[in-house]
Amino acid sequence: YAGPSRKAAKAASEIVAGPTFSEEIPPSVSGFDDRGREIASLAELWALQAQHTAEYYAANDAWWEDDGYAGATDDEAMIGDTGSAEDVEHSQRLLDGVLSRFPGLRLGGIMDGGAGVGRVTKAVLMRKCVGTVTLVESCERWLKQARRYLGNKRSQRCVFVQCRLEEHTAAPGTYDLVWLQWCLQYLVDAHVVATLRNAAAALAQYGMIVVKENRPMAKGQEERFQVDTPGGPNGRHDITRPDEHHRWLFRCAGLEVEHWEHADETSAWVLRPASAPAPLRPEVQPGWNVLGPAPALAPAPLRPEAEAEVAAAIGASPAEPSSVEGDT
Repeated sequence: YAGPSRKAAKAASEIVAGPTFSEEIPPSVSGFDDRGREIASLAELWALQAQHTAEYYAANDAWWEDDGYAGATDDEAMIGDTGSAEDVEHSQRLLDGVLSRFPGLRLGGIMDGGAGVGRVTKAVLMRKCVGTVTLVESCERWLKQARRYLGNKRSQRCVFVQCRLEEHTAAPGTYDLVWLQWCLQYLVDAHVVATLRNAAAALAQYGMIVVKENRPMAKGQEERFQVDTPGGPNGRHDITRPDEHHRWLFRCAGLEVEHWEHADETSAWVLRPASAPAPLRPEVQPGWNVLGPAPALAPAPLRPEAEAEVAAAIGASPAEPSSVEGDT
């Protein structure tokens, strides 16, 4: 693989090296891949991602089309183990907490991003949705299976969209809630930011985004990202990001953290656009924010030259910031 085209590199630079991403100093986060390679910084990670994005995504497309994590059930094929029931129980509590804290939030439209077979839609989102759930999934096989998995009655309340997650846009006000679980790990950082920006642009006035992703658990490596590569033992690309890495991407997308918590090997975040009006809410409900408020994110010093540094790393010229607009 010879790397991305000039156009693809420029598109990556507009997200990764644009002012929203680079005016503040990135956190000092390092990591490693599944072949033992040390990755010293986020700038080095971005350079690798820009070079190999097409390779990563081609491997992932083939991997999901083949059978994903395999297993005896559709649920196991989605998550790789038999822990779906425990995950669903946590997600239900998390969503109940959101609705309890913000009783004015009416879930008339929900997006399930990277929906796969519809596991989260069926067990979590449709319990509370009073309108339509939009399942966004790039794999044709699993989107077709989702209709069977959900059944005819539930499917009539759903919209099925085959689309790459970072390419999906919708008109402002479309979604009251966007749920992104175990899907951002398959995207390069540039496309995580694009996905989050597009999701934020499609929210209703008081809409929320829930992100639930794995966190590094290896002893002594909890604050470092871990990258799986197509040439490694799993035959696909994904990246397990520490909390600091996630918080940086949220800031780059213009999002604020309303709540976060750890659940087993995952981190869960409730986000809203920083530019949105503060949500109307009563006093915090007992038992909701048991881990305390999200960590304060102090403003970082401005460093405009970071744009040029990162753009140079991925072989593209610094770009003007790109706007994200929903389809009308």
